[in-house]
Order: sequence, then C-alpha cells, then structure tokens
Amino acid sequence: MAIVEMKHVDMLALQRDRQALLRALQKLRCFQIMPQQTDEGSFSPAGAEKDLPSVEETLTRIDWAIGKLHRYDTAKKPFLGDLPSIDEKQAEETLQKLPSALLTIRMLESLERRAGDLRGQSARIDAAREQLLPWLSLNVPLHEIHDTKTTVQMLGTVPKEALDAWLAQEKLSDLCYLREVSQQRDQACVYMILHRSCKDAVLQKLKAAGFAQVSLRDVYQTPAERVKALDKEQSEVDTQRAETNRQIEALAEHLDTLRKLYDLLTSKRDRLQAAKQLTESDKTFFLQGWIPAPMAQKAEEALKKVSPTVALEFYDPLEGEEPPVLLHNPKATAPFESIVSGFALPKSRSFDPTTIMMPFFVNFMGMMISDAGYGLMMALIIPILIFARKPAPGTKRLLWILTAAGVASLFWGAMYNSWFGFAPFPSVFDPVKNAMPVMMVCVALGAVHLFVGLGVAMYVNIRDGKWLDAVYDQLSWAMIIAGVGILLILGLSIGQWMSITGAAVVVFSAGRHKSKNPFKRLVSGLGALYGITGWISDLLSYMRLFGMGIATGVIGMVINILIGMVMQSGVFGIIIGSVVFVGGHLFNAAINTLGAYVHSCRLQYIEFFSKFYEDGGKPFRPLSETSRYVYVRDVQRGDT
Repeated sequence: MAIVEMKHVDMLALQRDRQALLRALQKLRCFQIMPQQTDEGSFSPAGAEKDLPSVEETLTRIDWAIGKLHRYDTAKKPFLGDLPSIDEKQAEETLQKLPSALLTIRMLESLERRAGDLRGQSARIDAAREQLLPWLSLNVPLHEIHDTKTTVQMLGTVPKEALDAWLAQEKLSDLCYLREVSQQRDQACVYMILHRSCKDAVLQKLKAAGFAQVSLRDVYQTPAERVKALDKEQSEVDTQRAETNRQIEALAEHLDTLRKLYDLLTSKRDRLQAAKQLTESDKTFFLQGWIPAPMAQKAEEALKKVSPTVALEFYDPLEGEEPPVLLHNPKATAPFESIVSGFALPKSRSFDPTTIMMPFFVNFMGMMISDAGYGLMMALIIPILIFARKPAPGTKRLLWILTAAGVASLFWGAMYNSWFGFAPFPSVFDPVKNAMPVMMVCVALGAVHLFVGLGVAMYVNIRDGKWLDAVYDQLSWAMIIAGVGILLILGLSIGQWMSITGAAVVVFSAGRHKSKNPFKRLVSGLGALYGITGWISDLLSYMRLFGMGIATGVIGMVINILIGMVMQSGVFGIIIGSVVFVGGHLFNAAINTLGAYVHSCRLQYIEFFSKFYEDGGKPFRPLSETSRYVYVRDVQRGDT
C-alpha cells in the first residue's frame, strides 16, 4: 500500500565502460534516465550516436517484414501462454544471423514489388475485359470500326429509356444506322454509322439523350478473340502470382529469427537513444536519472561489478519536484494496481489506494456476478489455467483479479442461494422475492466505501500536517452523513445534533480559502452544503450492485426454464439441453463478469476516488530490454 520512494541518481564513469554500463542498467530495469542539467564546463551534450540511424532503419525493415510474413505463420500459438525465452548464447547467435536476415528482407522486398506489379497487371486485364464484355456479339475486329471519307462509325452507351424514346419519335433510318449490341443494366451499348454530312445533327441529339462514346480502336481482334486472349494472359498472371506468394510464404520460416532480432535490436536502439541524454568529456561521461530507493544499493553493487571506477550519488528529490511514480503492494493486492493505473497514477506524494480498494472491488464484482456456481467455476478453473499456461504478466494480473472475484461471487451467490440459476438451499437473502434487504446491504456497503474514502482523505491531510483541513473537509461531512444515518435508522436524537454540528462546520469553513470577506465565505459555505445531494446520488449509485446481481440470477433461471422445456422431448432433447445448459451459463457468466468488472471500476473511479484521489503522477519508465516477442534471460553478455 505504497508509492515507492524515488531517489535522484548521478553517475560518473569512464567512456570506455559506457556501453557495458548502459547494458547493465537496461538489465536492472530500475534506472529512468533524464535529460542532463549540468553546469560543469568540462562536460558537453553527447553527440548523436552514429549507429542509431542505421539501427532504426533496420528495425523499420524488420518490423515491415514481420508484418508481411505474419499471415503465413503456421506455428501453433499456446493458449494464454507467455513469451518464449532465450539465453545469452542464443541471443548472440541470433545477432550473428542479422546479415542473412537482411538478405531475407531484400528477397521479400523484391517479391513484394513483383507481387505489386502482378496485381497491377491483373487489374489492367480485368479493366480491359470489363470494357470488352458488352461488345462480344460484334464479329469484326474493333480497329476496323473507324471513320471513312464519307461515313462516321462509333461505339457508345446511351440510357435505354432515352434511346427507346428517341427511336419512337425520330426516323433514324433517314439519318444513320443504329444497332443495339447489348444492354448493361440501364445502359444500352450501341453501334452506329452515319453519313458525315449529318454527323453534327445526330451527335447533338445523342448528346441530349446522354450518349457517351466508347473508344476501342486499339483492339486488332474481335471482342471475343480479345477476351479469350485476355483470359489466357490472366491465367499466366495468376500462375505467376501464385508462385510469388509461394516464395513469400517460404520466407515465413525466418519469422522466429526476425522476431528475436527485432527485440534485440530494439534494446540496442533504446541504449543508443539513452546515450544521447548523457553529457561527456574526452575520458568520462555523466548520467542523471531516477531510481527506486530500495534498489539503490543493489544497483550500485551491480554497476560496480561492471565498472569498479563508476561513481554514484543518490539524493532526495528537490522541493516541489515531482518524481515518477511506481506502485508497490503486497503480492495479494499487486494485481489490482492495474485498476488504479487504468484510471490515472496518483501524484508522487499522494496515496496509493490499491490495498484499501481491493476488498471493495472484489466484493462489488461478487455481488454483481452473484452466482455461487459461476464463482466456484472461476475460483477453481482460472488458477489452474494460470499455473498450467503461465500467461504473460498483464494477463496473469487480470486472471488473478477474476479469481478473487470468483471467490467473492461464491460467497455472495451462496448468500443469495443462486447456483447456476438454481436455488437448492435456504437463502439468507432473496433478491427476487424480498429485494429490500438486499438493497439495504448494497447501500450500506456503499456507505462504508464512501466513508473509507473520507478516511483516506483525512489520513492524507493529517500526514501532511493539515489537521484543520481534516476536520473542516472530511470530519464535518462524516458527522453529517453518520448523523443522518443514526437519526433515520436508529431514531436517536444524537444523530440530529451530529448532523447539525457537521453542517455548521461546513457552512463556516468551506469558503475559507476563497475569500477573507465573512459574507462571501458564508455564501460559499451554504453552497458547499448543497453537496449533500451529491452524497445521495453516490449512495444510490451502489444500487447497481443489486440490479446487476438480480439480472445474473434471472437470466440463469430463464436459461434453466428453457432447458427444462427442451429436455422434455426425450433423449435427443436431453443431449441438446445439456449442450445449451453449458453454453448458456458460460455466456451468462462471461457477459456478467465483464459487466461486473466495468461497473466495479466505475464505483471506484467516480464514487470512491472522488473523495481523496490526487491524480497526475508520471509513470516510472526505466531503461529496460524490449520483450515484444521473446525474453532474454538475465545473464551477462557481450556488446551488441
């Protein structure tokens, strides 16, 4: 339940040890390098690393090649499996394959250019073929359809309705010969020949009818012969495309090497970029950054092994400085850090709510899933998947959250007596037949949640020495809400006086920072007292625990009723009903678990965090090795 304390660290070392020290920092994963702010006259900003542009270009090409070959990857992906790992020797062997990998990429680039040319040829053939299809019934080479000294011949299209109307009204036989060759949807494809003397008159009428001339004079065959030739050409292009795709697919055998090289070279790129942030002299270099305080001694020992002459100095952040934020919680609550960081990291001197939030988050999910059968299934199956499949860290954190939610759902489902939609045992609560007690439990748990939020805010103020702020801003509201609850639920008059006292504190203190004018402060206090409506809406928000919970149970019961009807039809119905039972309840569990997760997050972010949370923390981003496709096991290795 803590934000890790951060230390500034200054490092001075010899130039000859620079790459080795940067590799060591990268493996430690605990050193965030920051831009230099030094006044030492003997130091100057580091020059651009000469290898950096080449490495970035190579990475771009490798990433492109991986993207092109990925669709041909036939290797079986393990379900929920983590990334594979390699040792230092394998990493060195992989880096030695870089020249052959670049040759593979050049071959792939050439094949892709060839594939692009063939796609262009195929598109041109398709376009030419589509242009010729309407004229297949013409039995003359198309280049022979041209003007003579006394006649004009042309092909074209005209709207069918316009052509019919024109033919009905005009005596075209006196002006030209016109033949409808084919019809394409609402367009008529026509051949026409006319005397040159009436060309202008006919074309004017055709233009008014929507005529569009088609030019095919470069075709020295009949349309049927040319289409046949195009089909043969297309067949040859298809053969070449298939062979090109086969050659590209064959290159997919190098995918594993390309992926490893991508991670190894990305790590090298990161080191080169980090080197640009240091300052240097002829013989030494100087580096500044952030490091978690608990890691300071370990980091110093590790770096001393690499370079015995390295000098390190650790010191506290300056006043007003905001160090990066790293959350660290006990193993049981650490997975829930993703819930906090999914909203926003807290400020470095604020409060990490992960451990306090965890029991509420889990119970809220359990109340919304609210089926003991689903909870038992989650609590048993998910840990087995975690230990058997060893998923990636992010996936593992989510699965542990769902496991905890399954345990809570087992408890609350037993309280509601809901087991896969059945009710086989006596229930403590019955949300369907007697909803009021369940609603009261939801609101009561919500009230506890909100009071804990107030308590955290009080703790932060007291920790920072702001005792009066804790009384004015938190204790006053706690007295108001608690007093109202005591008065309404227990009927004790002390609740009335608690609320009045708390309200008086709010009225006379809420505007203390806004103005020195007593009247303005009083007006601000009265406005702040209106915030009691916000508390009411916050409490009502917890009714979603009841709504989501009853929805899960009712859907489960409906599934069971439908399955019971199906199973009455005999052996075949029993088989179908069993399949539907499994599928229906799996779907109900999945969709309601998703909804429970989202709504539980909402209750933390909107209702709980609003009482105390100070966001705005910058994440701690240490120099580390890239593990997009593969892990490199932590063993010292040579320069890459």
